Amino acid sequence: MRAGLLRELLVFKELKQVQSNSGAAKKEYVPILTCKAYRKKQATVVDRDGVNAMEQFTGCIIVFQTRYYPVIKENQRVEYQGRDYSISLLDKQGDNTYLITLTKIDK
Repeated sequence: MRAGLLRELLVFKELKQVQSNSGAAKKEYVPILTCKAYRKKQATVVDRDGVNAMEQFTGCIIVFQTRYYPVIKENQRVEYQGRDYSISLLDKQGDNTYLITLTKIDK
């Protein structure tokens, strides 16, 4: 992977217990890693009649390629362009990179 492709900024967040000034403890997602990534283009599957043959709606799914970081886990969330996404799939490639499939979280 060429370094010039890494143009998108991803913020990985992990669920941790945080204590407020009043002493109350609550769980919230705290940023643990900020890294650059490359957004992969998704092509739709079209048959000979021009009909989209995908069974799954892909409007809320994004695929990124980034370098391998050992702190990235599947139970984390990712912030991209002000929106939160959950990690659906982490696919470690042979060239020390990750393919990360993200699904948008509705609020």
